[in-house]
Formats: sequence, structure tokens, C-alpha cells
Amino acid sequence: ESMIRRKRVLPLSDTAPTNGKQSPEKPTDSRAGPKAATTPGPANNHAEPLSGQISKNGASIFSPCRMSYTAVGLLLVLSYAHFCVQVAREAKQIWGIPIGHERAVAINKVLHVPGMIRRGANWFGQSHTFLALLRVLGGSKSQDSWNRAQEYYDSQRDAVLQRAINWELHKSLEPMENEVYDDITFYDIIAVRANVFYANLKEHGWMDFAIEKNKCQMYRFIKNNGFPHCSILKEWDDLTKFANEAELVMQDERCEKYSCFAKMCHITMGHLNSAVRIKKEKTFQDYVQWASHLWNKRPIDWDRTWGPTFDKLTDMLKPGVMIQEGYSGGRKGGKDSPIELKVEVVWGHAYLAFVTMGIHDCGNPIILRNGDVIEYQMKNFFIAEPEKCHRANVVDKGFMDVVWHLAEAFAAATAFDSIRVDIFVPESGDPRNAVVNEISLSSGAGYAWHWNFFTKLWVEGYKARRLLRESGKTPPVSRFDVTIDKINRGEDFYAKQYSQCNTTLVSEAQVKRYCY
Repeated sequence: ESMIRRKRVLPLSDTAPTNGKQSPEKPTDSRAGPKAATTPGPANNHAEPLSGQISKNGASIFSPCRMSYTAVGLLLVLSYAHFCVQVAREAKQIWGIPIGHERAVAINKVLHVPGMIRRGANWFGQSHTFLALLRVLGGSKSQDSWNRAQEYYDSQRDAVLQRAINWELHKSLEPMENEVYDDITFYDIIAVRANVFYANLKEHGWMDFAIEKNKCQMYRFIKNNGFPHCSILKEWDDLTKFANEAELVMQDERCEKYSCFAKMCHITMGHLNSAVRIKKEKTFQDYVQWASHLWNKRPIDWDRTWGPTFDKLTDMLKPGVMIQEGYSGGRKGGKDSPIELKVEVVWGHAYLAFVTMGIHDCGNPIILRNGDVIEYQMKNFFIAEPEKCHRANVVDKGFMDVVWHLAEAFAAATAFDSIRVDIFVPESGDPRNAVVNEISLSSGAGYAWHWNFFTKLWVEGYKARRLLRESGKTPPVSRFDVTIDKINRGEDFYAKQYSQCNTTLVSEAQVKRYCY
């Protein structure tokens, strides 16, 4: 740079020799004073700073040109951020362009940012930090609600830990003991277990996750272990056979009486329209087109932090479809939705039930083992509000005795450390006619303050087993060598082996079938 400056400020006679000789010095004008004198050497070669030259050329960072470029850049960044947020929200339209779920997921495959926003927001909503913030914002009432959840945890803790040290855990889950840690969140422990599933798949070819992610396999397990459920009329692993045979199956009299549902086996996400009610007003070709549209699709879970791992697991599933009888205990003689309770079980102990499809206009409360029925809403900072509707029509009628028992029996059959069991119960009638609808190993349901305490019990169960091992004893392990989805304890397991033909908990039909 200094060389460039020299060439700009020194006269030619000072820099270039003439015929190999130095040019003679020019006489100085004494009248010009000392400042006009030319003194050779660097001291006389002070050039104007480069920043000053640039500024004079009109190219400073505050010039109109550069400010325009900056404004355009900021506008593009903000537009990109807005677009990503709208994609993450699965907006119906963005700038007049139709989006929706499927296009949003497709866009995320390229951009990735919308999925990070979506997963991050969902994770933060159940984090310790967010729940602490709600307690501050909600004041004493939120803190009191938190304290009540902690008191409930304290009341259940001994029972859970006692079960944990005696629980016949499946061998595929033993690596979890070294992976969990204190203060892990509910979402993070599910993600840890997903990683264990994936490691087992790569190393051993085990597919324990299929009991949740493959509905056909889920219902084979339910049937093989004798749990009450809505009958499967038929399943197909070939799309052409479904197109040729399913119309006759749909004409079954049970579909006339209670309604039937067509469900994809390899897609469990409801927002993908993976389960549809069979209706007379639709043609059979409508269902063939529905199955054809979903046959080669793979579920992409971009809502939860465990999604990327489970996506790799579900890639292993083969396409399939089934037709299932509807639940006879629903409203309007089985033609409408029943009450559905999603029961979270940890170490074989049913801890809470989340009401998703409840009594009309009665909200979606959480039912606890002590009989409390509480509704939490984020807009109210999770302040506990007693809910009387389900207490009177579900709890006080003795429905929960059957629900807790059925959920714990299913957990025992699977040998999972934690599992959610979704149960249909009749809005009126005999609670023993409850059935298992489905199960989940990656629940996205909202448990308010109970998120932290349920997860804490999950971790403490592993701690208790570790302490047992350190004392020289070996914690129980399931005797089954097959993966969990293939466990078959016999169709009399629930009614006879587990329930001991208890007529207060098991339906008359099951007692007659398996106990006599």
C-alpha cells in the first residue's frame, strides 16, 4: 500500500532514472518558504489516509448506495425468517401460495430451519425454564398448583420405586440406565430411548419400536396377549389386494352397526389422515385413492426433538393397511366418539390419565390416582382448576379402577420402563367394557406441572435399579428373548394370568372366554 502511495505522490523525476543516471535536483523557490521545499525521503511522502480517499469517492458505509444494499439485505433476512416461521406453523397460505402440512414438511427438507423452530418451540414448552417462568408469571396460584403436583409425586414415589426394583424390564432397554440423568426433561428422555431403539436396530436388528409405529403389529400384540380391543376385520401388505378385496370387507355387518375405520399400518400420525371412518356417502374408489396416496409415504415427525431418530426407525417399516371395527361403547349407539383416556404408566404404575376425547363440553382434564380431576391451561399459567364433569361421570362411577388396571396390565405385558396406553371407555354402561385403542412410546400430550415429576420418577427408577445392582443383586429382566413387539404371553394373559379372572375388573365376555 505504501508503494502505491509513493507512486501517487512522488514526481516522476524522483522515482524513475534517466539513462541509468539520477536526475539533477530542481532548484527551490526561496520565496515559497520552508513548506514549499522538497525534501527527499519518506518524511515528505505522507499520503492522505485511504479511508479519506474512499469517503471522498462517495463509497462510505453511510453512502446511499451502501445503505440501499443494507436495507435490501435486512429485508431479505426478515422475509426469510417470516417465511420459515409461517412454514413452521403450517400456515394455510404464505404470500398467497397454498402451503399446509405436506408442503411445509417438503419445504423443511430443503431449508431445515422451520423444523428447528417447530421442535425448539415444542421442547421449550415443557422445559424446566419455561415451567419456572410460568410459576413467576402466574404468581402464588401457579406456585400452589406446582406444589400440589409435587405433593402428588411424593405420594406416588414409594409405590413407583418399589415397582421399579421388581420390574421385569426388557433386556433391550437396559442401556437406558447409563443414558438418563438428573433434571432430564420429558422430551429428552423420550429422545434418549429413541436413540437406544436405533442403536439396537443397527446392532441387533431389534424393532421394539414397531409396537407403536406399526399399527398392524400393535394390534397383533394386543390380540396375542388377550387385551380387549376393537376387532381387526382384515389387514393387507399389498395395495393391489386391498383394492381387490377391501370392498367386500367394508360390507361386514359390524361396519353397519358400529362403523368401521380404514387405517394405514406404517403411519401413526393422525394429521396425515392415516385413519378414516368408512362412510356410505363415499365410494370404494375414494378409499383406494386414499390408500394409494399414503402407501409409499413415510411419516416425518418434525414436531418433537426425537423426530429425526424416529424417522430413521420408521423408514424400516413396510407399508400396510387394515380395516377395524368401531367401538360399540361410543355415543349414539357406537356411531360417535367414546371417551378416550391416555394413561401414562411408569415402571408399571399408572400415574395419570389425560382426557383427550371426553364428555361433550367438559374440557380435557388430567385425572390422578388420588381421584383429583384437574384442568390446566397455559393461558392461565397452568393454574389448577378442579373439573367436576368427568369426576361425576367417570371417577365417581368407578371407571378409573378398570382404566388403571388395564393400563398397568398392558405395561406388564410389554416390559417397557414407561408407556402410554390409550383406553376407550363407554360414556354410559359397564366400565369393564373398556378397550385398548392404541399405545404410544413418544407422547406429545400436555401434562403441565406433571411433566417434570413423571420424568423424575422414570429416572429414579433406573437409579433404584442401579443401587440394587451395586449392592450385589441383579434387577429382574424379562424372560423373553424376542423383541417387545413379538412378545406373545397367550390370549388368556389379561383376563386369567394377570387379572386372575377378577369379575370386578374384567368384562363378562372375557371371563366366559378365558376363565371357564
